[in-house]
Amino acid sequence: MTSKMKALVASLILLLPLGTAAFLYLFADNQYGLKVLNPQSAECPAPTGSDSVHRVPDFTLTSQQGSPFTQAQLTGKVYVANFFFTRCPDICLQMSSELTRVQEAFKSRPEVHILSHSVDPVHDSVPVLQQYAARYGIAPAQWTLATGDKATIYDLARCGYFVSAKPATDDLKLDFIHSDKLVLVDKERRIRGFYSGTQREEVDRLITEIQVLLSEYR
Repeated sequence: MTSKMKALVASLILLLPLGTAAFLYLFADNQYGLKVLNPQSAECPAPTGSDSVHRVPDFTLTSQQGSPFTQAQLTGKVYVANFFFTRCPDICLQMSSELTRVQEAFKSRPEVHILSHSVDPVHDSVPVLQQYAARYGIAPAQWTLATGDKATIYDLARCGYFVSAKPATDDLKLDFIHSDKLVLVDKERRIRGFYSGTQREEVDRLITEIQVLLSEYR
């Protein structure tokens, strides 16, 4: 295979996820939709709405800009939620790198937001989050790094997004247990999908399914 052919094949592979998303967005109305997921747990409050579908509850956190950040600021947006901490030596680095691809894919779509919750709020102060944001080229209008009360954040993980997040039970002071999952939430605060933030093909699927979800609101 010539070098030109190799370059062509590589380009097609890179464009495939966005091409699939564009096709679904433009032509696949009523052909493919995302289910509304309804996770529940005996340790979490049952849904109270008339449709008995779980919705992410209200919250008040603090952004990397030092401003209050609430659920109300996500009104009219679909968003991707995840949990991380800035001193994380492994999966957080992969997740943040993959999320930069999501940010890039939707940089012209203000109705798409990313919300990353720190599971280490004692260390992850506003200045620390600002440094982390600069490291990954995070645009604050599109991607919020959130810190706040530890109990609030862990409760949001467990009963808001149904993912794991808690301090480790051993003596490793910097160790925290948290999921690698990215959670897609719609404009009605309903969960529409879970994706591994450390697997490129899963993030490709997330990008495609955000496009599908946006098509529901056209």
